[in-house]
Amino acid sequence: MVLQGVLVLKKSLLLCLMCSVSYNAHSSEKTCSGDMISVNAFNNFIFTQEQPFNDSLKEINLRIKSKDDYISNNTHAEFDGCGVLLKLKSNEVIKSQIKENILINATDMAINKNDKIWGYKMTFKMSAVNQDGIEKNIMLQKMSGKFQTDINGKINKSEDTSYVLIGKDRMSAKAVTTFLIDDKDRVSESSRVSTMKNDSVNTIYSYDSKNRLIQTRSGSTIEEFTYGDDNRELSSKKVQEFFTTETTVTTCKDWNKFGRCTDAEQDISVLIKGDKGKKDAIYNHHADIKYDYVY
Repeated sequence: MVLQGVLVLKKSLLLCLMCSVSYNAHSSEKTCSGDMISVNAFNNFIFTQEQPFNDSLKEINLRIKSKDDYISNNTHAEFDGCGVLLKLKSNEVIKSQIKENILINATDMAINKNDKIWGYKMTFKMSAVNQDGIEKNIMLQKMSGKFQTDINGKINKSEDTSYVLIGKDRMSAKAVTTFLIDDKDRVSESSRVSTMKNDSVNTIYSYDSKNRLIQTRSGSTIEEFTYGDDNRELSSKKVQEFFTTETTVTTCKDWNKFGRCTDAEQDISVLIKGDKGKKDAIYNHHADIKYDYVY
């Protein structure tokens, strides 16, 4: 299975509430113009798929951990006084039971701002551990790229190169992702075109009457978002279909005074179709999510 480049990046980056947009027109560190705020909110939406908060966040630290060791994620992000993402580093390990084996997916990702662009690197490794505890490498993917902006500073495309090792086979690819805008200046679609088979994908963004993101649809992945009367995001549900069907429901349990989630939980269900008339296997997992904010 070759992973779709930008989707892999977003899976590590987002997880619904992972990395929040931040800006304040009256930041103590710098004065942020209206145009600057608008551009930063647009760019941060591409990174995080979140609506803006009216605060002056400097750093965020996130930890996702399940007691059964299914998922472990640590993410750190830093912003400037007007909410520009300066750097982000994330590592995630997912361990899945596949019949008698343990499948391990490990992802390391970093984004760094450099002048008017953001460079990013991602490494994905898939391995399997058998009943005897012997680990075998299945796949390695490495990617590097950059998000570019138009003359107004808004991100309009990303470009990346990558290679994938599966056994002794090596595949290389180049890809370009373009971001389309609707008549309300919202991201309506992203289109990834890659030279690698099964790596091209379109993502469609849908909004409600209050301009809140309510759904993204990308290939075999659908994510939906729900909100409360106070506009705080309450939950999200993501369904991914590959050789398994994975359903992840993320629910926020507590917020700070700015409306940022501080405590959440994930319920994850993995369905594996049975072969030759055998019953489907379903594995359920529960994870806690903790957020620490620095202002």
